[in-house]
Amino acid sequence: MNVAIRGLLLGVGYGLAVAIITCGMMFFQTLQLRIPINTVAVAQAAALDLVLAAVLGLVAAPLLRVRFGFLWHLLVLAAVWSGSGLLVLPGRFFLPMVVAPAAGGLGLALIGVALARRSRALAGGIGIALWLVAIVAIELTPRLRAEPMPDVAAVLPPEGAPDIVLIVLDTVRAANMSAYGYERPTSPRFEAFAAEGALYLDATSPATWSLPSHASLFTGRFASSHGAHSENRKLEHTSPLLAEVLSNAGYETACFTANAWISDSLGLTHGIQFDDEAWRATGGFVNVTSAVRRVLDRLGFGLEDKGGGAVSSSFARWLADRPDDARPLFVFLNFVEAHFPYHIAPDAYLTAYTSEPRSELRELSMLLTSNQFANDPLDVAAIMGPAIDMYDGGILYADHLLGRIIDTVSARGSLDRTVFVVLSDHGELTGEHGAFGHGVSLLEPVTRVPLAIRYPARIAAGTRVATPVSTVGVYATILDLAGLDAPTGLHVSSLIPAMRGGPPGGPVLAEIFSRDQTAREDQKPLVHRDRRFRSYRAGNLKLIESSRGDTYLFDLASDPHELNNLADTDTATLARLRDELGTWSLALALPPLDATVAASEPVELDPAARERLRAVGYLE
Repeated sequence: MNVAIRGLLLGVGYGLAVAIITCGMMFFQTLQLRIPINTVAVAQAAALDLVLAAVLGLVAAPLLRVRFGFLWHLLVLAAVWSGSGLLVLPGRFFLPMVVAPAAGGLGLALIGVALARRSRALAGGIGIALWLVAIVAIELTPRLRAEPMPDVAAVLPPEGAPDIVLIVLDTVRAANMSAYGYERPTSPRFEAFAAEGALYLDATSPATWSLPSHASLFTGRFASSHGAHSENRKLEHTSPLLAEVLSNAGYETACFTANAWISDSLGLTHGIQFDDEAWRATGGFVNVTSAVRRVLDRLGFGLEDKGGGAVSSSFARWLADRPDDARPLFVFLNFVEAHFPYHIAPDAYLTAYTSEPRSELRELSMLLTSNQFANDPLDVAAIMGPAIDMYDGGILYADHLLGRIIDTVSARGSLDRTVFVVLSDHGELTGEHGAFGHGVSLLEPVTRVPLAIRYPARIAAGTRVATPVSTVGVYATILDLAGLDAPTGLHVSSLIPAMRGGPPGGPVLAEIFSRDQTAREDQKPLVHRDRRFRSYRAGNLKLIESSRGDTYLFDLASDPHELNNLADTDTATLARLRDELGTWSLALALPPLDATVAASEPVELDPAARERLRAVGYLE
């Protein structure tokens, strides 16, 4: 066998070994995080690994002429693989994802060489079998955890029941939307939509990342009660989900999302009859962490977007296929376009607010992605401007996709017969308090989110709601507008009374559970990742407590950036807010921050607590 062919075969063997190690790592990700992974994207990444490794093997073939040439050949392949991977995947988070496959692939390839001396067919067969086992395990593990889709209920919905469309603009904070006074025109479609209904000027998300926030949206309960968060990545069905209630009432229910956290394996789609799983079209986690994918990205062959185009197109096709006399629908859609990595966006939106070269934006975007998970130290002053520019472009694209959904419903002629709710699951830090990303802080940029509701039959155009509210109340609000009774045990009731100057329906709380990461000495305490936090709003006042005993009190009217902690100086106000928070915690059976947290059964408000809360204007 000539040297070139030997080099080519060694390269293919090394590529297969890298693919096996990578698949093994992804399998453990599915076990640990419970998030499903697109096996088609895994197979595509493996094919790219094989092609690249074959090319490298051919280039390095002359090394096979020296003593122990096969060893030098594989060492060079591993070195080049690691070096190129670290070049396109900067940051500490990606380090093990580059080094482990490169080093593990080297070890596995050496075993393969030893086997090949006995039988090349045996070595190749074992390698392919191992890779296929890993692929099957990745595909089956989430599916074994999933629950079957429900059948359409025999009961018919009430006559005249409206359609319901619930849209989450993932990771969009209110402060960067033109509808909330931002100087850039980032949300023209949302702004026009909100002008035709109610815009909530001060809405707070109950959590700071997708899983707990969506779980609260779908259960009407806070995270320490429903139990799905960073310390327990699964929503147990201790209370009926919104889709389940609507399905049981005769609604046809559907889900379209490119966010893989919204999946069967995590318990969030219980009650959904049709799940499009648009996240499979993007590859999700695979395309972000694959070094070969990132190389192609640099060469101009990256993803067009994060799946928003597929979500909107799939929804349009699904809606067009429905007969005119179909049951009322409940549709949930999630657009993840404002989420990191920021650079994965159509050029027109990525560069809408910046003239920086795409290569520099890509590098910065991947550094920020690594920072989200590995808490990398960053040069905030140098990064903040370009980060905001890319983030705003993502919001603009998400707003464009929102417009496509509105236009699709309008073209069908059912817009005015639809309860249409648009909000975000959480916001984003873009340098405030020296931090970036989400999931790590209860600061306003992360918790203050957009919320608008349109339904002409019940909501007057141009309604503006200044009362602080929690998006946990969206569950009860949708059922209220649909004319359906809400189940017991909801933590926040309908937000409709707040439109008329009434109470907000429940507490404005937000919670974070530990990321189990060591805090950096240069970080401010409110972005530490090694503790739990809970915040409570009372008008413009905001209380934040942590499981480590930290206490913060901010007056958002005079200190919107939360820089002046009043906890030590305004002790009377601090005591009052703590008392109110304690009453709510008692009423809703919320555990202390340092308690062992698990999902609990829904509870009725304690009668004494109910009277206290009514006295301070939170309940009717």
